[in-house]
Amino acid sequence: MKQAKTIIKKTGLKQLFKQLKGSSLLEVTIAMGLVFFLLTGLAQMMGSSLLIKQKADYHRLAADIISNQLERLKSAGVEAPALSPGLHQEPVQDPSSGKKFLLNWEITEVNDNLKKVCLRLYPASASSRLTEVRATLYFSRRLNF
Repeated sequence: MKQAKTIIKKTGLKQLFKQLKGSSLLEVTIAMGLVFFLLTGLAQMMGSSLLIKQKADYHRLAADIISNQLERLKSAGVEAPALSPGLHQEPVQDPSSGKKFLLNWEITEVNDNLKKVCLRLYPASASSRLTEVRATLYFSRRLNF
């Protein structure tokens, strides 16, 4: 027994055991709470970033579809049937993603020389949380665009 005590004294294990105390329950609880708080914040940020990316993709796609429709209407000419006054509707499908949309455009005669074209693009599914995208264009008979 005396030999064991002398060995402990020589190696300094007694000092080591005094310095190495276990963590208390309070310290562990606080550390776990902090980790949980940080992980919850990270999960919320990831969810928000996915929603923002979905909206950005939708708006980019909507801008492409509306731009293509405006180019078709401009190339058809001011007196084309697609530019007759009233409300027009056309279902549109994106070839790359396969998503379906409804494209509405309303033509109003502002005066003898000017037509106003208001385009609206909606997601085809009613359950979608995405909003409509709008664009307005004016056609001049005198300028022919």
